[in-house]
Parts: sequence; C-alpha cells; structure tokens
Amino acid sequence: MKRIISLALVLVLTVSLVLSGCAKKNAESFELALITDGATISDKAYNQSAWNGLKAYAEENGKTCRYYQPVLDEKGELTSETIAKYIDIAVNNGAKYIVLPGEAFAVSAYEIAPTYKDVNFILLDAQPHSKDDPTLRLQSNVMCVSYDYYQGGFLAGFVSVIDGLKDGDRVIREANTKLGFIAEAGNDKSKAYSDGYLQGVAYAADLKGVPVTVDYAAYNADVLDYDYSFTVKPVYIDVKDAKEDTYKVKVVDGIGSGVYTLGENVTITANPAPEGKVFDHWETKSDTEGVKDKKVNISSKKDSSMNLQIEKLDCTITAVWADAETVPITVNGGAEPVIYNAPKDSEYWVEAPAAAQGMIFDHWECADEEAVKEPEEKGTSVAVKDKALDLTAVYVQSDEPTFNVTVENGTGSGSYVTGDTVKVVANAPEEGKMFYKWENVDPQGLSTGIAMDNEYCYHAEFEMVDRYASVVEKMFDDGTQVVFAGGSRISDSLFTATENFDYPVFAFGWGYDESSKGSCLASVVNDYGKGVQEALKEYQGGSFISCNCKRNGIYVTGKNLEQYSEDKKGNQVENSDYNKDYAELYKTLAEKEKIAAPKTNLVSVNYWIKD
Repeated sequence: MKRIISLALVLVLTVSLVLSGCAKKNAESFELALITDGATISDKAYNQSAWNGLKAYAEENGKTCRYYQPVLDEKGELTSETIAKYIDIAVNNGAKYIVLPGEAFAVSAYEIAPTYKDVNFILLDAQPHSKDDPTLRLQSNVMCVSYDYYQGGFLAGFVSVIDGLKDGDRVIREANTKLGFIAEAGNDKSKAYSDGYLQGVAYAADLKGVPVTVDYAAYNADVLDYDYSFTVKPVYIDVKDAKEDTYKVKVVDGIGSGVYTLGENVTITANPAPEGKVFDHWETKSDTEGVKDKKVNISSKKDSSMNLQIEKLDCTITAVWADAETVPITVNGGAEPVIYNAPKDSEYWVEAPAAAQGMIFDHWECADEEAVKEPEEKGTSVAVKDKALDLTAVYVQSDEPTFNVTVENGTGSGSYVTGDTVKVVANAPEEGKMFYKWENVDPQGLSTGIAMDNEYCYHAEFEMVDRYASVVEKMFDDGTQVVFAGGSRISDSLFTATENFDYPVFAFGWGYDESSKGSCLASVVNDYGKGVQEALKEYQGGSFISCNCKRNGIYVTGKNLEQYSEDKKGNQVENSDYNKDYAELYKTLAEKEKIAAPKTNLVSVNYWIKD
C-alpha cells in the first residue's frame, strides 16, 4: 500500500509539473491560487468555502485563478515537503497571491513563504510558527485571517437557547433550557468558544426569561468527573420458559456447550491443543434415542472452528487430537501466562491479552525478534521452528481515557480504546438454563449503545465506541437537549452520540456548515471564502485581519439578518428564516465585538469536576 501511494504522489506531481509547463508554453498564467489541505474543493467545508471566495474575487476583479490539491502521504498527512512542491508549481504558473487554508499550513507559512519574496500569501484561521514552537512568527509576505471564536461561541450559545424545538409549524418547546458544552483543556481556541458560549446562553436566558442549565465537561482534563467503564453480561433464561423447542449440545474439549433452538447456527471451537497434540477432527454423537449420529449437522469435521446447525436432537461433539511435534509458546502480559502448543515449523496466530485498567498495548517482545511477524500489532503470526518461544505483550499507560470493560460470567474483560475489537464469550449455562442474549450497562445503569455483531450469540464481538461520545451520551441521558464543542478536536463525537437516541437530541456544529450530519441543530460558521475576499481587498503582509461579525465572516446557518427581500418580480417578501432576536444580537456584536454579561441568576453551570 505504501508503494502504491508513493507512486501516486510521484505521478500526480509529474502531471502537475507537466501542466505547469504547458501553462508556461501557452503563456497561460494564474495570478491567484489556492492550495487545498489535501481535500477537494467540493468537500462542503473549508476548502470549498475558500475556493468559492477566491473564485468570486477573481471574477469581480478580472483575475485568473486556479486551485491545487496536494496528495497526502501514507499516513494521511500533508507534509511540508509536499506543500513546498505545490507552492513552487503555483509560482511557476504565475501565482502572485497564494491562499493557504488552516493550521496544516502554519509551519510552511513560516518556513517556506519567506523564500518567495515577490509572492503574497494568505493564511486562513492560523498563524505562522516553527515546527516545535507555536509562538506567532509573522512574515512580511504573509497576511493572516483570524476568526473571533468568542463571537462564534456567543452566537452558538444564544441560538442554542432561542431555537427551541419545532415539528413543522408546531412549536414543541419555545426554548432549549438544558444544554451541554464539551471543552478541550489547554486549547485557547476552545476556551474562547466556551467563554463566548456561556455569555451567549446567559444573554438568551435573560432575554427570554427562562432558566437554563449547562453541563460543562473538559474531555481531556484530569479533573473530569466521568467513568469510562461499562459492564457486559450474558442473560440466561430457564429452558422451560423458551417459546420454541430446545436441544442440548455438549462440547468436549471445546466451547459451544449450551441449549439452543431449532435452526440456530452455533460456532463450535476446539480448545488450545495439549502438548504433543494437534487438532485432527470432530467426532459427533446423537444423544436423542432413535436419531442417528449422522444427523448432527456440522459444517466441517476438519476445521478447529466450525458451525453446528441445530437439528431435532441433542448431541455431543468431541475434539479429537492427533500426535505431533509441538513447540510451546508462552504468552506473558495477562494476569497469568498462557501456553500454546504450536506445530513445529508452522505459522501460529497469537493475540495479546486484554490490557489492565488504564493501559494500552504497545508492542511484543521476544528473544527471537524475527519470530514475531508484526510486533506492533495486538494480533500477530509467529514463526514456530524447533525451540520454545517466550513472548511478552508490553503495555503502557494510556495518554487518554480508556474504556474499562467488565464481562460478567464470561471472558473479554479488560481496558480498551476507541476502534479496538472486543471479543466476549459467555460461560456455558448451568443445568436447566440457556443463553438468551447480551446486555450492557454503564455505571448509571443505562444502556451504552454498544452494537454487537450478534447480541443473541453466546460469543460476540463489537468495535469499541467513541469514548468521547459516551460523555455526550451521559449528558443526553440526563436530559440535555443540545451540546456544543466549539474549538474541540473531538466535536464529531457529538454527532456520533446523537445516533443512539430515539428522542430528539441535537449537536451544534462549528467551523463550517455541518447540517449534512444527522441531528444538527445549526452551525456557527467561520466563512473562509469571506476571509479570502477581505484579505485580497486589504492585503498587507505581516499583519492580521479579523473576519468577524463586523465583516459578516462569522454567522449561524439558517438565520437571515434581513426581514425582507425581493422576489424575481421585484416584490418585497418576508424571509422565513429571519429571526429578529438573532438579527439584533448580530448587529450589536458587529458594533461592539463583545457584550457585557447580563446580571442574571437564570443560568447555572454544572461543571463535571472530581471531588
């Protein structure tokens, strides 16, 4: 995969250079250029906004423009080397102004821009700085476009309250009175948004005369009072309570024993082989009088893990072993060492034990370094020769919170992070009982929204959910109606959380219009296109321009500042998306930039802080 991507990079750069050569040969020159952050100009986000602004300015002023879409590396990152190549291409194609959208270009604006003294750069929503130091380093040919995060937060807080909930023309609630904010500790952008948000909430509460509560959690703070844990447990029922006929399966030297209903597909898996043995085949026996052994319907006699389709009989299935030369593999890192007996001269698959609380898997260690094929993967194949192998799974303290999963009456307990695959296996039921399904609950006794591949199977697996979404879910569980996370890098977790509720809860987007995401109440937008236009009109290298409410560079989607507009026939019509309260607030912010906090007792903030 790496080779393919690298080759793609070479090909794209070659094509770009050929195109630039053609442009020069044909005397075609593009005065204005945009280099995207690797995404397309139809991403419905920052790149599209910036391109629309550049194109509009070019059309209005008789300029030529084009964009360049760099190729990301195999890690999905935009490197400084790639940016440098595309800047060079743009300059060779006649660019006098180059737009760089976002933080991905901050280091390049500091390191590369000074080498092109005759070219003017516009850096959107970021400031030039060195690779190892975020301190501002203004450059004489770089103009920075900043956005007022405080104003953006203020608008989001205000609208979160006043929008309420409607079903068509029917008003369900006049105002939202239980809100949430997810902050990122140590992030100045997040702090500015949250300061503005709380002020905007207070302003709206005072205006509407309604009490409002705000749940406030800094997701990465040491003081966050939240328990990232849940319990998974099998539910057993009495066989006599089953609504269908049931049949008993006994597995010897394997897992899968239980009571099942007709037609079920049950996975039967042999235990790890004993020393000097390898799995050979399954032996099946009918335990129902009058029913032949051949009626036991298994998918394979030779596969150590296979499927049994339940027929009208009880049965016993036994793993049969064959003599073989085996080599012991000892896996350390769990509560106790686990020994596997692998066939000599083979490839054997091992998986690291689940991590202890707060820890995450880091790598494998083995005296024979070449034996472990993928030492940084939790699951890896091991080259088995003629000597015993001793493997140790090494764990490190997680920098971020982990989910601590407890499996009752089964296996799979451990510490996991988002994206991990969690495999759970229920213990065989007691006599007279049968497995029914899995259930999972958080510390509050509420469902966690975990989606298993088959919750009605005694062995199941699931992908660990977005742990930050679980914080938002807890807010929604407690009645929160709208959550905002302006400036936070985990804000997508808000939308993930809304998927698990069958009653209306909303995320408030930020940065660009996120209305295409489900359950989006509205979005506060930093208009990159407007920033490009304003910077080109007033370009001055080595300075900042603020794209705020005064310049109409920040706004909330779905809100019109004008009450009336003209239709195609020139008639004055009222705009359905006009909101008087929002329009008046916007005008005030445009004039004053900041509004003094109202003296009100209507807002209470519930900080999620440890005692």
